[in-house]
Order: sequence, then C-alpha cells, then structure tokens
Amino acid sequence: MSNLPARRLRAALACAAALLCAGHAAAQAPYPNRSITIITPLAAGSASDVALRLLAEKLGMALKQPVVIDNQPGASGAIGTEKVARATPDGYTLCGCNNAILSVLPHIRKVGYDSIKSFKPVGMLAVLPTVLVVQASSPVKSVKDLIALAKAHPETPYGTGGVGSPQHIAMAMFESIAGIKMVHVPYKGASQAAVGLAGGEVQSMFNAIGTVLPLIRAGKLRPIASAGATRAQSFPEVPTMQESGVPGYDYASWIGVTAPAGTPDEIVMLLNSEMVKALKTPEMAARFADQGLDPFITAPKQMADYMQADIVRMAKAVKDAGIQPE
Repeated sequence: MSNLPARRLRAALACAAALLCAGHAAAQAPYPNRSITIITPLAAGSASDVALRLLAEKLGMALKQPVVIDNQPGASGAIGTEKVARATPDGYTLCGCNNAILSVLPHIRKVGYDSIKSFKPVGMLAVLPTVLVVQASSPVKSVKDLIALAKAHPETPYGTGGVGSPQHIAMAMFESIAGIKMVHVPYKGASQAAVGLAGGEVQSMFNAIGTVLPLIRAGKLRPIASAGATRAQSFPEVPTMQESGVPGYDYASWIGVTAPAGTPDEIVMLLNSEMVKALKTPEMAARFADQGLDPFITAPKQMADYMQADIVRMAKAVKDAGIQPE
C-alpha cells in the first residue's frame, strides 16, 4: 500500500508530460493546420466577393485546408475591417478589402483601424474595371445625355453601394468634373444598387463590370462609358469617360488581401506565393475574364507602396468631390 501514492504520482507526472508534449507539437505544427477565414466587409455577389471566392477555392486546394469567405458588410465596410484589425495575427483571419475601405473610408468617417499600421499587406488580387450604366430602356444613350439630364433635373437619383463606396467616389468625381449635381441613393452593397438600377429606382450608377455583367447580359442594364483611361476589355465598343467629353476622368477599383499587423513574415510570404501561383494559371485568368476582372499580381511590398500612393490619391479625390466627413 505504501507504493500506491508513488505510483499515482508517477502516473500523474507522465500524463502531464504527455500533455505538454502534445501542446508543444500543436504549437509547432506547420501553418496552416486548420481553416483560414477571409473576412470581406463587402456584400455577397459583388465583383470583389466573386474574386475572393475564386481565390479561396484555389488557396484551399494549395494549402490543403478550407479557406472560408465570411461576408461582414456594415458601416460602409468598417465593421468587418475593424474585426480583422483586432484579430490574432496568426494567419488564420485575413481581410479581403477594396480600395474604398482602405483608401477612401478613413477620409470620410472615423474608423477603428489605420489602413497602414493595422494591417500587413499580403497581395493584390484584381483590378475591377468600372463602367457607367443605365437601365437598358433609358432614353440616356451617352454621357452627354446624362449630363444634360442632370442639369435639367438635379433631382435625378443615382445609386451606390454606400457612402464612400467605389461607386460613390466614381460618381462624385464625375459630378465635380462635369459641373453637375444629382441625388445620391446609397444601398447596402454594390450588387443591391445594381438591382435597384435595373428596377428603375435610380437612373444611373458606376459599378464594377463583374457586378453588373449578369444584368447587362440579361438585357436589363446598358453601359454608356468606361471609367478607366482605356476602354474595358469586356466592352471595347464602349467609349471611355474621357472620350465622352469628361476630361481627365480616370477611375478603377481594386481588391487585395491583408493580414493583421504582426502576422509573421513567413506566413505572409507563403500566402502571397500561393496567391501568385493561382493568379498566373490560365484557368484563373479565364474565370476572371468571364467575370470582368483583371488579375493584379503583386508582392506584399508592392501592395504596401501602392496602398500608400492610393490613400494620398483618394484623399484628393474626396476633397475635390466635396464629400464631407461624417
């Protein structure tokens, strides 16, 4: 009987040692060893959402772990973005954000993140070519027609995905250069705004080709101008805003992936490497083209530099467009 306590002690110590070893092994397990979540503060069905889902599918296969897209729109994208900024920097929570959230939103409202200090860039994903669209049955056939309508009827409504959204910035830039003013109708997302336009709730809007392409193909919307400096590959017959008489107009939206600040460099580089591999495949190029998206391949440092320059550019755009901070 006298040996029983000693045996129990040895057994307890052995169990403790086994648990410690197991915990150490789990801590040292190679990344990733569980599912990865990409929080996107954008509505499901938008062009950015489609691009992220295509990426998640490829990343999941390459990393042999599920990559889940979690749509968390709200407060023009601030809520989901702030959640990523506060997340543990271990590579398991990422942000799929567009330029409106990282480059524009901090200029027009108070947000709980710093676009540069709160995140570590992983890589760009895509440029979202933008077009100015109207209802297919609209009497507006050109940008000049829309300008004339706005001057005759300043109450003419236009739709956007929310205050400070890419659609809002694009239209505000147009109003500023053309010397017109229309009524802003913000929706809860770009795809909802497109549906509203198709239903006649508003008269026009700028939107990513990937978002409005199904409605254009269905004969419900019609593009009248491309927002970029060159014509969109998907609609080579559609003139640019500059060609349509709006001098200096040039707007394009982009989407990229970021991680919380403090995420280890080796994790960021692994994620970037797999992103680049996916974006370079003919399959992804074809699927992006089908959605009206242009792949945008960068290293993390290139994305950081691009973001910083874009933040400065969008600050000027917000000021020139007269968008007041909330």
